[in-house]
Amino acid sequence: MSDSHVLDTSALLAHCREEAGFEIVERLLEQTAVGVFVSAITWLEFQLRLRELIPKEKDRREVLAIYDELLTESLPVTRDVAQAALELRLQVLQRIPNGDALIAATAKLINATLVHRDPHLATIPVKLVKQIVLPSKLPPDQSRKV
Repeated sequence: MSDSHVLDTSALLAHCREEAGFEIVERLLEQTAVGVFVSAITWLEFQLRLRELIPKEKDRREVLAIYDELLTESLPVTRDVAQAALELRLQVLQRIPNGDALIAATAKLINATLVHRDPHLATIPVKLVKQIVLPSKLPPDQSRKV
């Protein structure tokens, strides 16, 4: 799975809302030879954020159906992922929230590139987890509203 990518929630939201960096995620999703995955944690976080952004359940279900089709697979959080997340947290000086550590560990275990715009994840050295760091989010009035 060396050509695969794991999207963090920040990357998924950047794509969904057409914020800075969405075109990078779009290119990855369009490349059929590239597996694009999310952690089960990302899928949970994405659904929760969509509840805030899209009040109507029918509209939310439509957005989720689109991403369910676009993404290769949602990867589970296993004991191995938890162990890898612990090891990452112990190797990085800055604090990394557990959810972010689990998402990064998911990418690490399948030798995938982590795609994000999360400052916590950016503190992980690329020798530990390959990364594509998306540009920072544009001010709210310059990004597309979902």
